[in-house]
Amino acid sequence: MHAYRTHVVIVDPDNTVLKGLPFRVGQCVEVVLLEEQEDSSMKNTVTDISEKAWLRGIATNPVFDFLGDADEDVYSLADGKSLKS
Repeated sequence: MHAYRTHVVIVDPDNTVLKGLPFRVGQCVEVVLLEEQEDSSMKNTVTDISEKAWLRGIATNPVFDFLGDADEDVYSLADGKSLKS
């Protein structure tokens, strides 16, 4: 399947004409219309949150409370090998 992208400005929502498309007469195509986002709405909120805010959120989130249980302490300092030789 090949994709072709073009941008149009809707003048009449009841009658939108697409011209100069690279398809032949009788060819079946799928048409998908996507609304362009404005610059202000394109900001990704995930990247706008600082690392400190992420860490604070994780540290205070009750979903991680189970990590404080003694049963979760399955490793000790005696486990594994030191990276220092």
